[in-house]
Amino acid sequence: MMKHNQVNPSRPPTVWVDQSAFFHEHPSSKPISSPDIQPSPSQMMTAAAIALGSKKSLPARPKPSIPQLNQNPWDTFEPVAASSQDRSLIFARHKTMKGELVHIQQLKQQFSPATELMEQISHPSFLRLLECYHHDTSCTLVWEPTEVSVSHILASSCSITSDELVGIVKPILEGIQYLRGLGRALATLGPETILLTQAGDVKIMGVENSCQINESEMNPATMKLCALADVVTKLMLRNPTYEWEPEIKNLPCQLESISVEELLQNAMFTRGSCEGELKLLVSVANKTAYHGIKSYYARC
Repeated sequence: MMKHNQVNPSRPPTVWVDQSAFFHEHPSSKPISSPDIQPSPSQMMTAAAIALGSKKSLPARPKPSIPQLNQNPWDTFEPVAASSQDRSLIFARHKTMKGELVHIQQLKQQFSPATELMEQISHPSFLRLLECYHHDTSCTLVWEPTEVSVSHILASSCSITSDELVGIVKPILEGIQYLRGLGRALATLGPETILLTQAGDVKIMGVENSCQINESEMNPATMKLCALADVVTKLMLRNPTYEWEPEIKNLPCQLESISVEELLQNAMFTRGSCEGELKLLVSVANKTAYHGIKSYYARC
């Protein structure tokens, strides 16, 4: 799967810095306050997107409520690192349960409409919101951790196989189909919003920004199938000498012309897949892609 002779010479080194540079003085007795991480443009559009898309009531889901906590999240978690690539998120761990890792997203508004929507949307293809903290004038969302995005795969020195390509595309199609059933569509889809966990599970970021859409307006473009076709084409170009099956070669055209229900009936998506199919791809991409990481710990 890998091209061993490809090396990414432009990968910047990890920058280790003292964590005190990333904290502001807090008026309470607690020594640690929130790191100064600026929200990304996609985060700032959340409130507007939800306001437009949440008018249609969603069916009740047998999903436990997302905990809403009126306290400083940094009393519970400690920041570990922040990535400048893709998302303005802080990688953190629980202060007492050190093995509990999360991604923390800080919003400038006091309340986030994302939490109400996320309680009603439950599908394994979407990034899971674990907790929501309200402190001072800000709202902090705690998400399940991921390892890489498709952007990292495209920037890495590894190629991709048919099984891996299908393993990425199928969960995305299933997530789009799920939203279609709720009368909703993703606001955006691209390499930076398609994430993979350490176990190789595919997670779509940004479902909290999804919008309500009329059935008459549903088509490959509005349902982000055309955007997915572009991602598939870019991934295929990572391995130009690979002998792609005819059905894989035709996949971008199919994504732009037929419904998600028809796509999922294709033989490449109905045959069984091996658990952990994408774990090796995640590991190689994580080791060879660019890394814009700053650590909150000084290392000796």
